[in-house]
Amino acid sequence: MPAYYSAVRSLASTTFGLISGWEVKGRENVPRQDGLIVACNHISFWDPPMVGAACPRELSFLAKEELFATPLLGPLIRSLNSIPIRRGVADLSGMSRAIERIAGGGALLMFPEGSRMRDGELHPGRPGVGMMAVHADVPIVPSFISGSNRPGMWWRRGVRPRLWFGRARPWRDLAGEEGDLTPGRALYQRVAEAVMREIAALKSGQMASASRAAAGDRRSQSS
Repeated sequence: MPAYYSAVRSLASTTFGLISGWEVKGRENVPRQDGLIVACNHISFWDPPMVGAACPRELSFLAKEELFATPLLGPLIRSLNSIPIRRGVADLSGMSRAIERIAGGGALLMFPEGSRMRDGELHPGRPGVGMMAVHADVPIVPSFISGSNRPGMWWRRGVRPRLWFGRARPWRDLAGEEGDLTPGRALYQRVAEAVMREIAALKSGQMASASRAAAGDRRSQSS
């Protein structure tokens, strides 16, 4: 990992820890070598830097083309492996650059839902994540983040961001080998839907863990 990226990641991780008291689990599930996609739900502007700070791999990011023209932010995201992508169109050049990067052994963060979901809920996945995984022939690491959309409550610890990484899954396993594996929209959509089920399972586990912790706190306070 380049020294610059490592230093920025370490600084961001420390800062998020101090400001929010975040919880990160499952880092061991992220393969340290070869190409892969980290697929996460998307509820806040803070999701890309948080996932990047928490992930043990150097990540590349897909970012709106307009952001690269923004003073300060543009040069920063470019220096941190961001790939410009045009929204609302089939940006084949941007997607090709991303596929080349992960096919060559890199790791890419993607949001399968396609955009930020302001209601904080999970929404259906779009075929892009499946298309990228199939064409680059790389596994997908599902991840689930919560609490990143309420930064005003981090300082008071009213909300604690939580980010969990699941196990890496080959795209063929997600697609179901009994089905048609011919590249095309149907296959890509099937992979995306399976990824969202993996993310939903992480959400359920995270909610159950939070409920157990809250119950334990109540018992401690009453004893």
